[in-house]
Parts: sequence; C-alpha cells; structure tokens
Amino acid sequence: MATGDGARPVEALPHVNVSVGQLDAVQMAALLEQYKPTLVIDATHPYAKEASKNIAEACGQTGTKLVRIRRESMKEQGCVFFDGIDDLLVWLEHEPGVIFAATGASSAKAFTKLPDYQTRVWMRVLPSMDSLRTCLDLGYRLERLICMQGPFSEEINIAMFRNANAKILITKDSGVQGGFHEKVQAAQSLGMVTAVLSKPEETGGISMDEARGIITELSI
Repeated sequence: MATGDGARPVEALPHVNVSVGQLDAVQMAALLEQYKPTLVIDATHPYAKEASKNIAEACGQTGTKLVRIRRESMKEQGCVFFDGIDDLLVWLEHEPGVIFAATGASSAKAFTKLPDYQTRVWMRVLPSMDSLRTCLDLGYRLERLICMQGPFSEEINIAMFRNANAKILITKDSGVQGGFHEKVQAAQSLGMVTAVLSKPEETGGISMDEARGIITELSI
C-alpha cells in the first residue's frame, strides 16, 4: 500500500502481510525476489499510472506472472468529461461558481493555476499529514480543506457540497469502489455541474470477479 490510510482496511484480514510505502520498480523487484509469489495482482487505482508501470517492470524483471484488475468506466448522464487537467482548467476559467474538488491532493497543485483558487476551491483529500501539508504549502485555506477517508454515501456528499455552497463538482471516474455514482447523484440533486477527469484508457485486464476466481483456484 502506498499510504497507511489504504492499508488499514487490509491489515485486519487474516494471513495478509501489509507493506506501506511507495516503491520504484527496482524496490518492487527486490520484494518479489524475497517473497517469490506465484502471482502479482495489480489492483491500483486506474489513475496510478506510475505505480502500474513499476509493477509491470518488476514482474518482467523477475519473471513473475502479473494480472491487472480493470475498473469499468461509469458514464453517468449529465456530466462533462475531460481527458486531461489542462482542458479542465480552461473550462473552469469560464465556468462560474465555487468548486468542490474530490480528486485528492495529487491534483491540488493544478488548481492553483486558477487566479482565485484560494477563495473558490474546496479540496477533499485523504486524512494524512502529507495530504494536508501539500495543500497548505500550496496556499489553500485550512477552512476549505476536508480531510476524510471515503468512499462516501450520497447523503454525506450532499452535506459537504451544500456546506461549501459548491456549484461545480470535480471528480475522477473512480468506479463503484470509489463511490463515483454517489458523488454524481449528490451533485445532481443540488443542481451542480459535474466535471469528470476521464480515467486513462486500459487495454486488457480482468474484472474483480475474475480476480477472485483466480485467487480461489490458487488457494485450493
């Protein structure tokens, strides 16, 4: 797991060893050499391209079998989709209203390009010191930072969006696992515009159900 926040739900599972921290391809390869797994499953977020690249390189170096779990896109009606952050920022310059960014601390720097970001943008990030420090160092106001671990229900999203008086929701296509539908439904119920950063195109990969089947066969 890259962060402790992601590791906590997994640590409670029996017979599971959790390693926390970001690794490059060389470090991952060393880990594979140490544990010699039969199979590596890449279940990283679809936007974590660097992590997936490192995993693939490490498996290639060690000859370890690799499968990638693919998250299906959720094309909700009434959303505006963007392939990249730059196009989104251009659109935001001409779209008025308070912005609620549910895209995490990794995108916080991009929104500072908006001239009024300190008064216009609310950021929802993971409850970690690194996420909070990143946003504060970039000049975000503390009262416009929400540090909480999702996914969230539609009702909780509604409460947050309403409290921020937000007119625009910015989110990633995080799929069922990331509570994408609940975010969009909450925004639409409040008459907000939802701008979605489309997830990178993926070729191949397997579904979560297929991954469960493979793991079950290995454990028999």
